[in-house]
Amino acid sequence: MSTPKQAFIQQLENSFPALREKSLDNLVSENLISPFTVELPKAVLEQAEKIVNDIFAMRELPEYQAKYADDLTARGIKDPGNKSIAMSYDFHVDENQNLRLIEINTNASFLALGYQLYQSKNIAAPVQEYSPEEMRADILEELRLQGHKIEKPRVAIIDDKPEEQRLFVEFLVYDELFKSWGWDSKILDYRETFKNFSPDFIYNRHTDFFLTDETSKDLEKAFSDRTACVSPNPYEYFLLADKQRMIDWHKEGFLDSLPLSEDQKATIRQATPQATELKASNSEELWATRKKYFFKPKNAFGSKLSYKGASISRKHYDDLINQDIMAQEFIPAPEMTFETPEGPQKFKYDLRCYAYKGRLQLIVARIYQGQVTNLKTTYGGFACTVFK
Repeated sequence: MSTPKQAFIQQLENSFPALREKSLDNLVSENLISPFTVELPKAVLEQAEKIVNDIFAMRELPEYQAKYADDLTARGIKDPGNKSIAMSYDFHVDENQNLRLIEINTNASFLALGYQLYQSKNIAAPVQEYSPEEMRADILEELRLQGHKIEKPRVAIIDDKPEEQRLFVEFLVYDELFKSWGWDSKILDYRETFKNFSPDFIYNRHTDFFLTDETSKDLEKAFSDRTACVSPNPYEYFLLADKQRMIDWHKEGFLDSLPLSEDQKATIRQATPQATELKASNSEELWATRKKYFFKPKNAFGSKLSYKGASISRKHYDDLINQDIMAQEFIPAPEMTFETPEGPQKFKYDLRCYAYKGRLQLIVARIYQGQVTNLKTTYGGFACTVFK
């Protein structure tokens, strides 16, 4: 019997025969694919669809965007017209089977691989009408939103040293997928996006979210001048994924000032964790209630430099004050027990829900032990989800 990794590689090679020449065994890590499946009530899936739809509906409101006009102008960020493909909303499931948002991620990994994961396990994907063909439509829609009707765009898939990224295999899958549609596609270091290539569309996985680094200046110019469609992009990141947004959404009167329905406001309040900025003026109050919070930099990503309030020392806490740190309500990861060859073991998990605009497209679970989803847990990794 093949292992989950072997079955996954076989699926990739069946879907994209050119990958048989790429030594996938070395590119797919041992703990990338979990042997387990996360089963949850169908109501959780329905919640995910509603949360994604309602948050994006808020993002689309002119009144919402107007709140940030000055900040965006100060940063030199213009609305490019398009949105962002392959975004994710990452959730924990609380004790009442309610979804609680951990973060919104504009350049989430594993969407293309996630679809192949379901295929490799012969499990129906949660959103059954989704297929990779939808990404083709999404990219063409992104171009259309910028005023370009291009049926066969030139596409650059970019990151920082993409061949060194842990999920380089996903870039290879996207490259093969785009080429299967007759598109000219290249995987490029973001610094070389425009070297000997003129992309119409840039699938951006680089984590310089605002394109402020000196090395991103060519990319930023293409974004600002709209000479290429950049997706995801700084405008979308600012409106949805910047951690300051969760702080804003819980400020008194913020949601009530927008033309949202009471149901939409209730959904957003329920789903998003309480969050506030750590400042000298509220530091004593937050210290007294620190066990309720997780402290993390507003401009970091993943789990970098994050601290659980229950275990942080006073000295370390004091060092964080006025360091652009946010206190976010601590929502513990849910746990499930799975049977392993060594006996039953408890694992934590979260749900990564991919979306374009307000449409939920795919859900995968990330199974792990320890503090963070680092894809190093034996029997952990990405997993299918089944909603019954």
